[in-house]
Order: sequence, then C-alpha cells, then structure tokens
Amino acid sequence: MGDALATTYDDTIDALEAIVARCSADRDRIGYFAAMYLAVTRTVRQRAAEGRFADEARMERFVTGFAARYLDALEAWQLGAPCTESWQVAFGATRRWRPIVLQHLLLGMNAHINLDLGVAAAEVADGAAIDAVRADFDAVNDVLRDLVDGAQGALGQVSPWLGLVDRIGGSGDETLIRFSLVAARRQAWSVATRLSAQSANERQAATDAVDASAARIGRAVEHPGVLASTLLLVVRARERADPAEVMRLLVDFGRPESPPVPSTP
Repeated sequence: MGDALATTYDDTIDALEAIVARCSADRDRIGYFAAMYLAVTRTVRQRAAEGRFADEARMERFVTGFAARYLDALEAWQLGAPCTESWQVAFGATRRWRPIVLQHLLLGMNAHINLDLGVAAAEVADGAAIDAVRADFDAVNDVLRDLVDGAQGALGQVSPWLGLVDRIGGSGDETLIRFSLVAARRQAWSVATRLSAQSANERQAATDAVDASAARIGRAVEHPGVLASTLLLVVRARERADPAEVMRLLVDFGRPESPPVPSTP
C-alpha cells in the first residue's frame, strides 16, 4: 500500500482518511493512531504550502516514505502477513479492551518514531551525508511537538481521569506523551545516523535489532507493572466516549475551534 499508492502528501492523507473512516464505522481502535497521524500529516502539508521547508520535494519524499512504513505495516497486519514486531505489539493491543487511549497513541508513536522515523531518514538520504536531511527530520518532529498539547486536550475530553497518569515517566513540566516524544526523537536520529553508514545487508540486521528493542518498549507501555496497570485500569473505566468520537477529536485536535465531544453513558 505505502510504496505503491502513497507517494505525495495528498496520497498519504487520502490513505489515512480511508483508514479513519473504516475504523470509525467499525469502532476499531486501530484508528486512534491513524487519526492523530492524519492531523500531523495535514499540518506538514500546510507548512509545505507555506514554503516553510528548505527542500520541499525532499521533504515530501521523506514524509511519504515515513508514512509508507506505517501504511505497509497496517496492510500486512490486516492481511495476516508478517510486519515489524513493534507494529505487531501496537496493532495487537487494539484488540484488547484494557489499554487506555493514551497507551494506544504511545504504542503507535513507539513503533513509528523509535523504528520507522530513523529508517525513513536514512533512506531519504540515499547515500548522501545524513546531516543533509537533519532539517527535514527536525521539521517533522517540530510538527509532532507543536501538536502534542492539542492531543493532550483532546484526550482530556474522552479520558477525564487521565491526569492521574499524565506525568508518569515525565520530568519537570513534561507530560508523559511529551517526554516519550523527546526520548523517541533522540532514538530515531541515533538510528538514522547508524543506518546511513551501513551496507544494505548490515542495515537490515540493524533495523531488525531496533525493531526488537522497540517491541520491548511497546510491551512495557502496554503492561507497565502491577501498580501502574491498576491505575490505568481505573482511568480506562472512566473512558466513556465511543471510538468514533475519539477518532474525530484526534483528527480535529490541530484545529483551534474543535467542539467538545460528549461522553456516552
């Protein structure tokens, strides 16, 4: 799916919109991450239209190549074909009731940033010095950072007790999702620099090792221990919104006048 169809911003957005529409109709929580990712990709496209990237053609290749890894993993998962282990962890969690919305988003971020972002950056460099794509890498991460607060606000509407766990794992004024994003960004650039210096065979082995590490992180996100899991269960019990409403909020969180979503009884 990703390599064959999503080669432009519009292609990628169309593919994400189709996933969100299908998941909303089916009340499938696999659409939570897709909804957030759709908001991010729309913002990147808008910034490109405003001329905010130094090399707009390379930026589009980077963003669509990055998205293709998610789209391909999701298609493989849905067809029962092999996909990366870290995405298996994220997708598998959507079949279980217990994870809260924030966990689903963190699991998607873990696979897509800790693994996919570094691989995509190394690939778009295409043998050139990896520093040449650092501006693109930082621009993608800047969009993610800028939209974190909006995502947090959206989650607060559907997960009223999220504040109980919001700062677990954070430091200072950082929330959990912001802290996770910063850590993942560092990891992704480390992966990109390592892969860019390797041959094709070495790169595959290194990618597999990064995937295994990301999968371990994902399992820890879903099952963080007895005390944290008990707290998360309490939070989950208060999440009343229908999955389709959660997705609508996540798609719209970058828009300043998104209306609140009422909880369903």
